[in-house]
Amino acid sequence: EVQNGFHSIIGVDEANGWDNQLHDEFGYALIYERKWRNLWEHRRSGFGVDITPYVGGSLGNVGTYLDVGATLRIGNDLPNDFGAPRIRPSLPGSNFFLPRDNFGWYLFVGAGGRAVAYNIFLDGNTDGDSAGVDRKPLVADLQAGFVTNIGWARLAYTYVLRTREFDGQDKPDRFGSIGLSVKF
Repeated sequence: EVQNGFHSIIGVDEANGWDNQLHDEFGYALIYERKWRNLWEHRRSGFGVDITPYVGGSLGNVGTYLDVGATLRIGNDLPNDFGAPRIRPSLPGSNFFLPRDNFGWYLFVGAGGRAVAYNIFLDGNTDGDSAGVDRKPLVADLQAGFVTNIGWARLAYTYVLRTREFDGQDKPDRFGSIGLSVKF
């Protein structure tokens, strides 16, 4: 009752109840990712541009997919890292950073695509005894954001637009993340 009351306030469909939820299941995922940092780069007077492509995938009962994409960065004092950190599945990033000067910044854009064979949150439990939806086999992410390094701290903002993941999804997902990292 409380949940559906809140749903009516924010204009979201009513919950279907506990009978339509995933049941408990041990989750596992073997994830591989290969990035080629600065496959192409150009630097002049502290200003730089670089491209970092990647390939990867996941095998497990939570999700099974193959993905590919790239990120373009442009800015001042580009650090030796793999871009801003993100939540999976996503275009890759890194919590590691090594600033070259006391201050630096960059803007970034990226695009990636996933061929999805299984997603427990859309397909339902692996034993087949739960609700699911008709999953789309191909999903794309577009991302944009900025990063600033000040001394040994890094502040990152990322905005992501993800294509529809299942039939009947009203609109693409949009979400963002803000990250603060301190190197010590």
